[in-house]
Amino acid sequence: MGNMIRVSDELYFLPSTEAPFSADIYLIKGEKKNYLFDIGIGKEARKIVDEIDNKVVIISHFHQDHLGNLKFYDLKNEDIFIGDYTYKIIGYGTVVRNIIEINDKVNLKIIPIPNSHAKGSLVLLINNEILLMGDSLYCNTKGYNVSLLNSEIKLLKELDFKYAMSSHKDKLYPKKIVLDELEYYYSKRSKDKPYISFKEFDYDI
Repeated sequence: MGNMIRVSDELYFLPSTEAPFSADIYLIKGEKKNYLFDIGIGKEARKIVDEIDNKVVIISHFHQDHLGNLKFYDLKNEDIFIGDYTYKIIGYGTVVRNIIEINDKVNLKIIPIPNSHAKGSLVLLINNEILLMGDSLYCNTKGYNVSLLNSEIKLLKELDFKYAMSSHKDKLYPKKIVLDELEYYYSKRSKDKPYISFKEFDYDI
């Protein structure tokens, strides 16, 4: 597992890098398969992924820092889970439109999530405890879309998790902190304006 950092018995992650700009890569160890949430980009990330056998890959969204290394692996459709917009970009894989649950010693739920950062995003819930969120807590260059942010908050309230991990941030955040921050942003909406101007998710409430 190279330089991966242990979070729990099942969960490890490789922190994001700036050069190349590569997202966090998460490894969840099952009994029969090893589950990767995002696959990064660049040689260093690829070295780590190369060491992992029996791979099942879940891609959070279509941005290159999350899926750039995918082209180096010959994965069957049933071994890669993607959102509908990511499918439009790469053209193969199992599209997740509703929650998909996997039980392999570890319990995984692959969940579509509305958000302002990227269309067709997925999150991964591990043992109803840790929610891997990719970039779904971030906004885009316009800020947070009011309607999508409201839908995201509602979904996160419904999900049963204790902590969340967001790509490009190397720690666990309690569910309450995540919701408090998003609800704070949502409280700044203005009538008849579709976006709330915040540049990033800061976790500083």
